Amino acid sequence: MKTGMAWLGPALCVCLLSAASALAAEARAPVSGTGISKSLVVQKEGLVKHLLADVPAVKRVESSTNAEAKQYFAAARDAYHKALAALKANDLTTADKQLNDATWMIGKARQLVPDPIRHNIEHRVRYAQMVASVESLKATYQRHLQRGRIAAANDAQMIKAVQLIDSAKREANAERLEQANRTLVEAERLLMVNIGRVLGTRTIEYAQRFESPAEEYGFELDRNRSYTELIPIALAEFKPDSEAIRQVNYFAETNRQMREQAQQLAARKNYQAALVAIRGGTGYLQSALSAAGLQVPQETKIDAAGRP
Repeated sequence: MKTGMAWLGPALCVCLLSAASALAAEARAPVSGTGISKSLVVQKEGLVKHLLADVPAVKRVESSTNAEAKQYFAAARDAYHKALAALKANDLTTADKQLNDATWMIGKARQLVPDPIRHNIEHRVRYAQMVASVESLKATYQRHLQRGRIAAANDAQMIKAVQLIDSAKREANAERLEQANRTLVEAERLLMVNIGRVLGTRTIEYAQRFESPAEEYGFELDRNRSYTELIPIALAEFKPDSEAIRQVNYFAETNRQMREQAQQLAARKNYQAALVAIRGGTGYLQSALSAAGLQVPQETKIDAAGRP
């Protein structure tokens, strides 16, 4: 319903949306014949009249090839005229029902023939969000490859990710935003899986030569933060059920507590104890990602009860 209202101006939109909200709330609940307010019915009549007169929306439906949408819109007009007749006869019950039906059918018609401008804006906003997410993941992956003495230019997964990102940008430049977003989703998943793979092994640590315990702690803290960044992406990508989300939240919160403990220990220069704490927290993050649906190699597997 908001799609068509956007053409009517901000002030009118506010009025119509308020009326629509009241209408929808009443339409969901049974109303007795004596309990219907004439003023509300009149308000509904004005709303439906404006919706039926929304020229851009009407043209969009009538010029479309969607026969079902056209049928809904025609039925909405018919219901509106029946409501006018009932209102004239002071039959508020019939008028109210016909107006509720008309509003529902108008909304259904608009859903079947969406506004392309609105969809284009949604795709563009989504594209901007996806580009930012994927570029951040690419930087994280590259940073950890470098720590493992692996040249990003020689890593097959990084090469594939860069190709996908470049392809998405070309698609966006050609105004193929929906396809660009699908390509970025593919790149996001590729990077997410490979960051988990690299972080979940000891390869980087063995290749890394730390100058001091403080430097090693800094590496582990960064590794922990990289896992933390993957959690909301994994939840959005894999859409786990409520029980899995509960486990993810438990593991993530336990990690937060252990990371705080590690930071306190590091502040006192007790880096050995800090390393134990931060690596323990990382183990919980690995379990959180597994619960979300992203399988990563785990050094210490932890179950939902917090047992290693």
